[in-house]
Amino acid sequence: MERLRFKIQLAFAALFNIGLFQWHSVCFPVLNCHSCPTSIFACPIGVIGQFSAIGVFPLSVIGIIAVAGLVAGRFLCGWACPFGLVQDLLYRVPYVKFSLPAWTRFIKYGVLALLVIAVPYFLSPAFPLYFCRLCPVATVESAVPWAIINGTADVLTLSFRLGLLFLIIVLAMGHKRFFCKVLCPLGASLSLFNRFAAIFPQRNDKCIDCKTCNKTCPMETKSARFGVFDDRAEECIACLDCQKKCPTDAIRLWG
Repeated sequence: MERLRFKIQLAFAALFNIGLFQWHSVCFPVLNCHSCPTSIFACPIGVIGQFSAIGVFPLSVIGIIAVAGLVAGRFLCGWACPFGLVQDLLYRVPYVKFSLPAWTRFIKYGVLALLVIAVPYFLSPAFPLYFCRLCPVATVESAVPWAIINGTADVLTLSFRLGLLFLIIVLAMGHKRFFCKVLCPLGASLSLFNRFAAIFPQRNDKCIDCKTCNKTCPMETKSARFGVFDDRAEECIACLDCQKKCPTDAIRLWG
């Protein structure tokens, strides 16, 4: 299953950035910058920020996120998000591993409310703390490529963004899916629907309550904190690592 997920992640990363055409009027609920010269779909977080700046409610984007969330919760985070794939690979790098306090996972909701919505609405997308100006994906896929293509760039701004990107890379090497857990505003949006998602890892009556899933979960879901497997943990990205380690084959992706 792990190899299958890796192949699917690679396929989606290629699909989103193949550059054969651009369909920026449509959002796909993963973090993939639509300012990238080769991107196909629009980034929902970028569009929400742009709509907030002009005081328009992004109904279509919210609808896409809601439908995706109700169907699959954060499944797309685990199987389709290109930056999720990058973080999975970064964690394999030999580096000092560390844990984080449980409360840090709530930071991403503040990022969504403040940097994605409030800053562009009350200030401006040009304000330095606007999320898209800090997003590591936008730095890799947009800021750097356009600086190379145009041959010019704001050196100070680009240096700051590259420094922030480097910091996130280092943190992702030490803590699995650091950005997903702590900072991703799209992950925050989709997590709100995890408890209602149709596609979600579920236990069956083979479960012997050994708590192997607790120790295995890369997202350190509620099960890891409370000592009980939570079938609707908000942080779950349906990676199925728990299914792979389950000694009684008690976990299925749906029902």
